[in-house]
Amino acid sequence: MTVFNAIFETVSEQPAIYAFVLATLSLALVLVYRLFFSPLAHIPGPRLAAATALVETYYDLAKGGQFIFKLQEWHRQYGPIIRITPWEVHILDPEFFDEMYSAKSKNNKIARLKHRLGITLATSEQIEHAEHHRRRSAIAPLFTTARVREFSGYLQSSMDKLCSRLQQEYAGTGRVLRLDDVFAAWTTDAVTWYAMAMSYGCAEHPDFKAEFTNASEGLMEGIHALTHVPWLARTLSMVPPKILAKLNAQMGALGAFYAEIDKQIRLIIQGENKGSEKVTHRTVFHEILSSKILRPDEKTPEVLSDEAQSIVLAGIETTKAIMVTACFWVLKKSAVKEQLRTELETAIPDPSNMPSLSSLQSLPYLSAVVQEATRFMGGVAQRLFRTNPRAPLQYGPYTLPPGTIFGMSITLQQMHLDIFPEPHEFRPERWLNGGLAPNGRPLSRYLVAFGKGPRMCLGMNLANAELYIGLATFFRNIDVTLFETERDAVDMAHDYFLPRPKHGTEGVRVTVN
Repeated sequence: MTVFNAIFETVSEQPAIYAFVLATLSLALVLVYRLFFSPLAHIPGPRLAAATALVETYYDLAKGGQFIFKLQEWHRQYGPIIRITPWEVHILDPEFFDEMYSAKSKNNKIARLKHRLGITLATSEQIEHAEHHRRRSAIAPLFTTARVREFSGYLQSSMDKLCSRLQQEYAGTGRVLRLDDVFAAWTTDAVTWYAMAMSYGCAEHPDFKAEFTNASEGLMEGIHALTHVPWLARTLSMVPPKILAKLNAQMGALGAFYAEIDKQIRLIIQGENKGSEKVTHRTVFHEILSSKILRPDEKTPEVLSDEAQSIVLAGIETTKAIMVTACFWVLKKSAVKEQLRTELETAIPDPSNMPSLSSLQSLPYLSAVVQEATRFMGGVAQRLFRTNPRAPLQYGPYTLPPGTIFGMSITLQQMHLDIFPEPHEFRPERWLNGGLAPNGRPLSRYLVAFGKGPRMCLGMNLANAELYIGLATFFRNIDVTLFETERDAVDMAHDYFLPRPKHGTEGVRVTVN
């Protein structure tokens, strides 16, 4: 007892030591609980990750978006279900994707992630399943197959105009063109006109380098800082746009773009939006303002702005990346290029008279190229976080209690060796003749680039229309050659929410013949 009395007296007389001992004991208790008594203690996985979320933070921030590759490594070591933080479980099982993200699931998003993109009022950022479902139903009519087909004439005419510019300005000149810029500009013009009836003319900029598209491309590299330091996003949202512009040119370009959206919203609400009087299609603003589902507080200028920003940001980068990936591999693999050109020349004898969207979607090899490029680069790279506070999730013998954060990765699913043999090889032929996986099931079952379930991508139909019209028109009209470009320009090397290639690559560069 003498020893314990001495220790007690020493600690009592020195508050700093007392605080240190208390903190150490508290930390030890937390670690013991997480490792041995947590409801997730039975889930396989590395002990360090089960003890602290700093492992994820390290690979996201210090290593630059490498956590997804660590997950892949852990799955090889521990199996299809692993505990990756003290409160989160990740599953890699292609057969379970439909179960986790089923149409009947009523899972929530994660509340701590709501502020990281600065669009907290958008439908995509709503946490509760019921709230998201109600909000989504109000704008879903904008993205139906029928609406997109009605819009396909604009997509075709704008791509015809882009190809004409390439032929007139670049053909035979030897000027190097970055396809990342070309398709970013085109997809931006398409989605902004479709969703908001706003024309930015990005495809008319010199060398297609529009300030906004360049800014949106770099935007996601800060996503992990905004995720792991939640107050950072809130702080940035309070900084006046003019100051942000002086601090960071990309933030300035984004701020200018958002200011234009806000200006149009004010004009619409005031009934003074003369610029869109001749628009023949409904916009997201029409859908929200005329909705009988939404409350008045869900039709405010702030909500309209966040909704528009969400749709535009989601509609640019993913579609652009798929188009750039498709172009690289078609140009890199002569056999693929020859087969695609042969099909297009047969189906489209006159390139000035392009067939309908539905006709393009019926071309088997073009479809195979689109699907393979979508598998390679489609969707978000970061895992799709979900939680269900009401019901447990059962995976084989493992029960995840209500409130557990769980998720799966689109990227790891679409590169799964058991479903896609030679997953890192671009092989459009795997999709031909019914496209079956080694297990005999349709490959399309495992192509999940746009997600599945109640929160799957709203703009999937628009994205597919852009892919088919864009790639068919481009390869039927334009002959290009790769310029000093290898596969590291398109291979995913970082997870910045979206797949990103190795730092320092200059994109897919070409010359027009």
